[in-house]
Amino acid sequence: MSEETVTDKTVEFLVRRDESVPPPNLLDLVPPKSGDYNRIHWREAFDETQKDLRESVWECKSNLDPLTEKQYLGIRNKLFPSARSGQQSRYFFNRAGFKLMESMEATGVWVQLKRITTKHKKHGRRVTFVDVCGGPGSFSQALFSLGKKQDFVLKGYGITLAGVKGLDWYPDLKKSGFVATYGVDGTGDVFKLMNLEALATITKTENVLLVVADGGFTVERDVANYQETISARITYGQWLSALKLLRPGGCFVLKLFDTFSPNTRAFLYLSTFIFEKVHIVKPLHSRVVNSERYLVCKGFIGVPEGWMTYLDDYYDRGFVDNDHSPLLLPLEVMARDTVFMSGIEEMNETIAANQKIALSMIVKAAEAGETGEVPAEEDEQENPSGANKRSRPDDDE
Repeated sequence: MSEETVTDKTVEFLVRRDESVPPPNLLDLVPPKSGDYNRIHWREAFDETQKDLRESVWECKSNLDPLTEKQYLGIRNKLFPSARSGQQSRYFFNRAGFKLMESMEATGVWVQLKRITTKHKKHGRRVTFVDVCGGPGSFSQALFSLGKKQDFVLKGYGITLAGVKGLDWYPDLKKSGFVATYGVDGTGDVFKLMNLEALATITKTENVLLVVADGGFTVERDVANYQETISARITYGQWLSALKLLRPGGCFVLKLFDTFSPNTRAFLYLSTFIFEKVHIVKPLHSRVVNSERYLVCKGFIGVPEGWMTYLDDYYDRGFVDNDHSPLLLPLEVMARDTVFMSGIEEMNETIAANQKIALSMIVKAAEAGETGEVPAEEDEQENPSGANKRSRPDDDE
């Protein structure tokens, strides 16, 4: 019997909820001013849901430890050439752009934007997008090129950390109609609620129908399995920014590192009340060997009454550092919606099964003495920190 194999391909999942379950009352979750949030360290921030599946993926990743970097890269590139860096579009030159393009195409984002905009004879369809935590601008660069192909006239705004090597916006973005912003204090720090509010104010008169977010930072290899929980603060902040920026009908694309933690599940669940459609996409250029995937939300409805009070307070008072995060929703709120939970678990099972097969393929190829080509400049570093290249699973976002 032949061994199981997988290839890189785009896979899409629709996140559903039980329409008979009422939206949670988030105002009840706001601690009194004299109180505080209960915070959990990122090492403890997973729960029992799909614990065995999550740990089985971790075990498969650990099987790569004996391989040298050159072995791993060579075999990975040989087995999974479709997502290999160096493939360049006529329109943009970064792998992040391919992943954004594939996620948008798989979920019909451009179709949605055409549905809610009017085409003018002279000016085409005008749409404003906002790129959150996007420096140096891989997503923005791709959007201007893709938008032109789709007959859109785009204007872009972006916020990213100021004065950080590798995060300066690409100079050519300004020529395309891009406005860089850095918040009230000039830092571009999205961990400060006031900077998100400032961005919302700056774009108040714009037709913001698309928000994209690609933020992240370096995670040391010995704790790489916790990248999802380590990144809880920045991931939530990007999600919150979209709720403040979007106009009715708008769309949101957010890079996720995994979907096992209760806090990730929580904002996915809340998204099903805020948007008409919620998708998880594993695009072709997001290698099957890693855990990265994309949240794509379409048809912004609006934030239910009273929710923003809690969502702002949770972000402003709930996070005091990057190591601890409060629980966004009580576990029972999500557990009672069996439609949502079963869909999330099925999605995790599918992506994890493919990932484990891919990791096993690399290990077996290494045991068989196979090698592969490693280009001199292997893989554009798309981690926004601009830190050292990291190319093991979950290191190639």
